[in-house]
Amino acid sequence: MIGNPARQQGVALVMVLMIVAIVVVIAVNMSGRLQLTLQRQQNLQQQQQAFWYAMGTEAFARQVLRRSLQGQETTHLGQDWALQGAVLPVPDGTVSGVITDLQACFNLNALYQAPEPSGQVSTETTPAQQSFQRLLELAVTDLSMPAEYLMARIADWLDEDTMLRTAGSAADDDYAALMYPYYPGNTLMATKTELRTILDVTPDDYKLLQPYICVIPDEPSLKLNVNTLTEETAILLSALIDELDPMAAMDLVANRPENGFQSVEEFWGSGALAGIEVAEAIKELVTVNSSYFQLTARVGYQESGMTMESVLRVQQDQGVTVMSRRLGGAG
Repeated sequence: MIGNPARQQGVALVMVLMIVAIVVVIAVNMSGRLQLTLQRQQNLQQQQQAFWYAMGTEAFARQVLRRSLQGQETTHLGQDWALQGAVLPVPDGTVSGVITDLQACFNLNALYQAPEPSGQVSTETTPAQQSFQRLLELAVTDLSMPAEYLMARIADWLDEDTMLRTAGSAADDDYAALMYPYYPGNTLMATKTELRTILDVTPDDYKLLQPYICVIPDEPSLKLNVNTLTEETAILLSALIDELDPMAAMDLVANRPENGFQSVEEFWGSGALAGIEVAEAIKELVTVNSSYFQLTARVGYQESGMTMESVLRVQQDQGVTVMSRRLGGAG
């Protein structure tokens, strides 16, 4: 029996339309995926180019440090490495870099305290730990915990043992008891952002501390360069020298020679320090030259961007070496 030709034509038309609709959906889906793939590839290419621009900035910074400090006995803010504000054009973008002295801030790794030969935890604080506690009391008065608690908790984060240092410190068991438990580092810090993982340290605490602190990887000592401190960070001197009030420290930095102090002896004999008796253990924490610097390189390339932080070490016999790099987003 032969069906109605018009009905057959209608069914055929519907089938053709369905096939066309399916093909269109597939084509749109493929086109969308292709556009996404192309965009992803473009983003990767831009990020890769931004990365190499940042690496070029780092290489340039190493040369600037080498030229500025090679053969110099002092490090000061009048040298080329300390110049800031330059933004250089590059094809399809811009690059800028700021070099800061990591010996013009408090190295948190200096709070590390080696255990006693007997293996017991020492209850006596080091000069660096005392200085950090005074810094908190002078400059971070709105801290969410007592200054001695934070100092002890950082020291416990750095040491290898699992024992509490003081009543306010925190060790493995305290972090394991959290809702989302984790282990403390039990080693030196790699970046100052680790401070945010210390028990009960709030974002506000971290923000208040940022202008004064830094981390030098694998370096557990404190050496403040009095030639690269600014009036804003002069309070580090008051924290180090108990007899020096903050205003006197600011005056000392403001009236510093244009090319800095030529020796630590000149520094100790200047201004308000001339009449102050300072312990040898404190004097050993002061220097007039620096070996550790941080480059913050910012790159803008087309629609992408990147920030890279590099810790650089200057050694007269080995040049300038890279200790660490940290990549971030657009800066």
